[in-house]
Amino acid sequence: MPFSPLSSLTNRVPTDKIRFRVLTWLIRLLTGGVFLFSGFTKAIDPWGTLYKIREYLTAMGFDWGHSLIVVVTFALCSVEFIVGAMLVFGSFRRSAAWIAMAIMCFMLPLTLWIAVADPVADCGCFGDAYIISNWSTFWKNVVLFIFCVWLCLFNRKAGWLITPALQWIGLVATGGFVLAISLVGYVYQPLLDFRPYKIGGPLIEPLSSSAAGEGSDDGSDSGEFAFIYEKDGRQHQFGIDDELPDEDEGWKFVKRIALSGNEADNEVNSSDSPDFRIWNQYGEDVTLHELAPFGRTLLLLMPELGDVSIATTWKLNSLYSWAQKNNVRMLAVVAGSQKEIDEWKDLSMPEYPIFTAEDTQIKELVRGNPALVYIEEGKILWKSSLQAMVTDDFLDETWGSSPRNFTLDNRRILSNITSVYLIVMGILISLSFLPRIRFRNRRKESVTTHDDTALPEE
Repeated sequence: MPFSPLSSLTNRVPTDKIRFRVLTWLIRLLTGGVFLFSGFTKAIDPWGTLYKIREYLTAMGFDWGHSLIVVVTFALCSVEFIVGAMLVFGSFRRSAAWIAMAIMCFMLPLTLWIAVADPVADCGCFGDAYIISNWSTFWKNVVLFIFCVWLCLFNRKAGWLITPALQWIGLVATGGFVLAISLVGYVYQPLLDFRPYKIGGPLIEPLSSSAAGEGSDDGSDSGEFAFIYEKDGRQHQFGIDDELPDEDEGWKFVKRIALSGNEADNEVNSSDSPDFRIWNQYGEDVTLHELAPFGRTLLLLMPELGDVSIATTWKLNSLYSWAQKNNVRMLAVVAGSQKEIDEWKDLSMPEYPIFTAEDTQIKELVRGNPALVYIEEGKILWKSSLQAMVTDDFLDETWGSSPRNFTLDNRRILSNITSVYLIVMGILISLSFLPRIRFRNRRKESVTTHDDTALPEE
């Protein structure tokens, strides 16, 4: 037999020792747990993952189409989650370890470049659920790389929870689970919301008199403002008449400042405060006036107005007619240049008012382009993408007169999908250990019978 350094090394290890197996199991569970968590947080919010991948590609100078980025997003989420699940359950012990190693061989130099060059604010490894610095991400990946090396050498020495004969069923079930939550998150909304504007909470907080503009009848700002954006570690200021930069080009909105010199106004920061802000065509903050916490309001949000298909025009105008009929205020909040807004008005001929907001804040509030948010008495009751509304005519009687008919129960959907997945995996584990339990019971019975029938010594 030819000499193999790998086999020589593994043969020297006392694989029959409990400590070694426990150590391998711990490394496997830790590595699999990180992959599971990373894949789940990405899959539960595919739009957030898509935005982050697009941000990476922009920083690298690539310009991929939306469809290709969607495919990459779903593939990344699925592979991470499936590899994590296979490690945790001890399935496909050789393949899972080597795929995890391949992922880390790609991610380790990538995160080193991100930590050094700092092209994006955060890596997005765990979505919006848990944000860590770029250097913390790199050192985390260094540890994971070491763990993957260990698993590539010794993972087969530790046992499995699902027998190899049934592991393919676990693979299919895991893939179905992660694909289901990803599709719901992409078509509808994330089943778990880790962003600032949560369902059941307020959209805006009351501003101080100085921030709101004392003496203003409509609650708009009395002074002029500028917007601070950051790119490549440097901050740039844009006026209300300037075309605001695109987030997809690596820009990140930092804050809005008052040019009047009132420092109280300079505290309005979208990244630190869940205060949604909208402006009219003159650059005036009309948040309090238009989003006052009373009545029923339906927000139509388009974070990338230039990418919205004109085919949605009939559907949106139908929705506005429904809102007018049922005494629901409807207004559009978009992120786009004045040219894009004018073109949209010419093509769609909307009767609803249109306001502008930062694309970052719109994406934090709701996923989808276009998307809808329903507010009642100042509280967010539901969110949905327009794509999830499976109708072109909202005046159809099936929708009724209450906006509450549009919503889905996220908790129930996530609970049902998760329960089915866990039941399937539990059954596979039970079936895997049942033969072992039977074999041990028969062995005990055999030993007991042998002892009873043995002749006594003279």
